[in-house]
Amino acid sequence: MYLMIGFYGGRNRKIHAAYQFFLYTLLGSLFLLLGLIILYLETGTSDYQTLLTLPISPSRQYFLWFAFFFALAIEVPMIPMHIWLPEAHVEAPTAASVLLAAILLKLGSYGLLRYCLPLFPIASKLFTPLVATLCLIAIIYSSVACLALWDMKKLIAYSSIGHMNTATLAIFTNDFHGLCASVYF
Repeated sequence: MYLMIGFYGGRNRKIHAAYQFFLYTLLGSLFLLLGLIILYLETGTSDYQTLLTLPISPSRQYFLWFAFFFALAIEVPMIPMHIWLPEAHVEAPTAASVLLAAILLKLGSYGLLRYCLPLFPIASKLFTPLVATLCLIAIIYSSVACLALWDMKKLIAYSSIGHMNTATLAIFTNDFHGLCASVYF
């Protein structure tokens, strides 16, 4: 994506958007790597099926949940880690914008659904009000921003922020219907 935005972008700030995309995703990846290393040191395995059966202490769950959540919140994108998406959408060629909206953003929600909820259930339940607040702020902010935008690519970027935060809010309802709704989003 970095190369697609940086080399094939069609506007003036394509290099800035590519760097911004790279730095945000790098920061999230570092947090995720740190979380995975600590999870491995805590449990002694990286096998997902085994991790689901092993108990993780609540204090360690809080830290691991935050590391995973921060990395995945950048991918979703949630407020205040959403700044890279409008820049990347506007500067990217159309094919890269399609990949951003269709695949890359959904990976963040998939990670939350697949890793944060089952591996760290105590922390997920504790931090649900925080996630709901961030999601609601992002939904309202992006919806209001969409009302004032004329640039179609920027409009798609901000509507994607609202769309993915709606899916994330549905994930953290801790309800079967909410989880099904998040998958359909």
